[in-house]
Amino acid sequence: MTERLILAGFGILIALLGYWLGCFIGAARQRAQWTDHMEKGSRYAYAVDDLDRWCGHSSPHARLIARHLRAEGEGEPMNAGTPMADEACTISGLREQLRRLDAKATTSQGEGA
Repeated sequence: MTERLILAGFGILIALLGYWLGCFIGAARQRAQWTDHMEKGSRYAYAVDDLDRWCGHSSPHARLIARHLRAEGEGEPMNAGTPMADEACTISGLREQLRRLDAKATTSQGEGA
């Protein structure tokens, strides 16, 4: 009888050790995946900031694209309808904004010639 209790105790101990080992391995894998995702997110944020900072002052197209990427990636509110100004909007609104910029550039080039 005592031998059976000792064997059952060892069985429970081995099961608990297996469970704890599995938890430790799972936590290590999750930490590695989390680190990878955080690095990707940081690179995304730096790329959008660089696009806005270094290209946005000379290119309104880059400024609008950076604003769209930031709003989409960070979950900021976006205009879902026809854009009125240069606010963040969905991809169809961004396309319309870029068309307007191109039309302004074409008009201003035509007046200067």
